Amino acid sequence: MRKIAILILLAVGMGMALAPAQEGLPRPVVGAIRWDAWTGGEITAQVERSLGPPKYHDRLPWFAEVLAEGRVRIDGRPQTVMDREIAFAAAAGLDYWAFLLYPEASPMSQALQSYLASAARGRVNFCLILHNSFGVPEDQWPRERDRAVALLRQPRYQTVLHGRPLVYAFEVRLQGVFPAQRFADFQRAARAVGLNPYCVFMGWQPAADFRHAAPLGFDAVSAYAYGSADPTFQGLCQAVERSYWQNAATAGVPYVPLVTTGWDKQPRRDHPVSWELGHAYHQQKVFPSVATPAEIASHLERALAFVRDHRAICAANAVIIYSWNEHDEGGWLVPTWTPGGKPDTGRIDAVGRVLKPAGLPSLRE
Repeated sequence: MRKIAILILLAVGMGMALAPAQEGLPRPVVGAIRWDAWTGGEITAQVERSLGPPKYHDRLPWFAEVLAEGRVRIDGRPQTVMDREIAFAAAAGLDYWAFLLYPEASPMSQALQSYLASAARGRVNFCLILHNSFGVPEDQWPRERDRAVALLRQPRYQTVLHGRPLVYAFEVRLQGVFPAQRFADFQRAARAVGLNPYCVFMGWQPAADFRHAAPLGFDAVSAYAYGSADPTFQGLCQAVERSYWQNAATAGVPYVPLVTTGWDKQPRRDHPVSWELGHAYHQQKVFPSVATPAEIASHLERALAFVRDHRAICAANAVIIYSWNEHDEGGWLVPTWTPGGKPDTGRIDAVGRVLKPAGLPSLRE
């Protein structure tokens, strides 16, 4: 420990950046989900429609353009967009992004490619959320499996528990059911190259989820998001902490706490998206209020305390935030568009005040 402390002091004194070897940090590693619908194709066109009405412009991503009444352009493809988002996240002390993994040829994969191509990527780690890439046709599966395993070996891939790549899985389906054989194949392929991924199932009820997920080879459970008709964001947070965190604690199941930043799907209710037709929220009249930066920060602080106080089940010493950029679904940290052109950084600044308290040296700068 004395040697580590000396190295930290030397690095801070010299203005050097330390490699983010997360297990050495005194607090949990904190990541945010990236659902990158802003890189072209039909999904981008649909979310541009959902966020087009002026009443939703204050939740547009910072790089959006308002073209006319009810029309916006959201183009996240330029490398400069990713590079600046890395700077936003790193300045706040965010440790990693969890990218939803889509097939390599999908426009939904371009943001991950931009991250991997960025000269600044070392400032923020990354990990995968296994997702639609597991549902590809049989002849495409070996390529997608090998691609996923290769990503685990990339520099700055987020690890926990002394070197285990952190891997989440959410809504992994093949013909409507979890592809247990493909997941086992992915694990075998990872172990064949010397990796032992720490796999976390994102479900809805921690105790029940772990009973289902553990036999499939998962190490822990978590969640992607939490839906609610509570009229306040504070009520939403209380529901997450009760239904997710305390459920896991009472059951004693291995757990990665979810932190929410909101759940207001009115844009998708007003302008339905093709992948959620018929969902119950289309009839929902009340959604949680828009979170304030201070409310998000307080919820995050409670999550860090939960991990500290429940080390037995939070062995990975990690937290996951919904989300970096689910703008039309209601949860985001990334700065947002303003009429004056200067991004609103209130949310990510509030996170920074929790993760990088004033007066304490940063291990990243």
